[in-house]
Amino acid sequence: MTATPEGLIERIQTTTGPAVDIAYVSHSGALTATCTTCPWHERIDTGALTTDPPEKEDLLIERHLPEAESLAQAHAASQH
Repeated sequence: MTATPEGLIERIQTTTGPAVDIAYVSHSGALTATCTTCPWHERIDTGALTTDPPEKEDLLIERHLPEAESLAQAHAASQH
């Protein structure tokens, strides 16, 4: 069983078992998409700063989440 990563927003589960986790890493202002069974990962810079209020971080996450989801779904479909 895979540990739940800090900042987890979404886990995209494939029908064959592996999953791709999408998380927000607040100290870097990035969304990450990480496969739970292979070394694949992507980093999407949201432009958020550590000094940004939570509301601005939320808006930036929402703006970039579709890109992270698309990358995660493409990886899950093509690799597993």
